Amino acid sequence: MKTVPLHKSTLDLPDCWEDLSFKERIFTFGILSELFNGTITPEIARLKMLVEYTGYKPSWKYIIREAVKKDSRQRETINFNLFKLSEELTFAFTVEENRITPNHVFKKNPVSYIKIGRNKYTGRRFELDINCRTNITAREFSDCFDILSFMQRTKSETERYMSINQICAILFPETDNYNANIISGHHWKMRFVPPAIKFGIIFWFTGIVKYYIEHPVYSLLFRSEKTDRDAGEKIKLGMNEITLALQQEGYGHPESMHLNDFFDAQIKHLKDVINKALAEGLTIDRLSRKTGIPLLAIQKLS
Repeated sequence: MKTVPLHKSTLDLPDCWEDLSFKERIFTFGILSELFNGTITPEIARLKMLVEYTGYKPSWKYIIREAVKKDSRQRETINFNLFKLSEELTFAFTVEENRITPNHVFKKNPVSYIKIGRNKYTGRRFELDINCRTNITAREFSDCFDILSFMQRTKSETERYMSINQICAILFPETDNYNANIISGHHWKMRFVPPAIKFGIIFWFTGIVKYYIEHPVYSLLFRSEKTDRDAGEKIKLGMNEITLALQQEGYGHPESMHLNDFFDAQIKHLKDVINKALAEGLTIDRLSRKTGIPLLAIQKLS
């Protein structure tokens, strides 16, 4: 928690996602959904969050009494102080040069399970400490990654809605048998999950993708000297091709291979490919042009 000094006391405000209760997290996901849909401003978002976390809910009688007692300058001071206090809430997003940057860093799954009727579905684990611990499989990640990429490209609200339900169904499965879960129609049940919870699940998974993209080693798998659009296509296609190659070469089946093993295997596979190409006489410059992998990355892997 973050301790903020007040005039005669102090106030504890959340400083990370883990400082929130489950109810507060879901409330915050709902606020972020409104924020990124453009229906509220960052200032209003933070004020709503401040009211929720502090429990500051004065009655209309109190507001009227205060309005009568205080002059306009005092009222402006109170409003200004509330805004300044709300600016201390930076754990969910920050604003720089009118650009909103969300914070996707969670130490664990913010939604441990979801309930639909009498049924309870436990979410996949992704825990960040000194190391990353997860039971997400390579197949679950790669499919969610592809669906998320599609969701970000499509302009159809129906397709976005269906994509969200599919990701939620994969990360909160009905059964650990991946193929059985996919064909069971489990994603249709996600229609009954509150939108704020589904937003939180997508927000959390986006953070998992970001973790690997920004990882000091695994980030090499995502780097390309192409344009941003080409790079996005290359990431998706390259991941699917490598997954198939890994399976064919005996690294393991994507439906049972855990995510960290999957990325470790990709790094080893990429090293083998680079070293084989260099041994056959291909220059680093030409290899970089053919693969889109930056020269520095090839040098690190060779």
